Amino acid sequence: MSIELPRPLEEYVADLVRSGEYTTAEDVLAEALQEHQARRQVRMTPELERLLDEGLEDIENARLSDELRRS
Repeated sequence: MSIELPRPLEEYVADLVRSGEYTTAEDVLAEALQEHQARRQVRMTPELERLLDEGLEDIENARLSDELRRS
């Protein structure tokens, strides 16, 4: 497969490879696509929607995740 990126993205990918963070441009693009795919797979389920609605209804008494873990 051969792709053409806009110049700013091409330079960004080249910078990542030059920095040593990635070995090849293909590695950069593969990781970016894997992350994109993972984000798209997160879906709003009825249970998640219910929990969010419950939290919004009682937003005045909301606690941070860290507070919940400690209790």
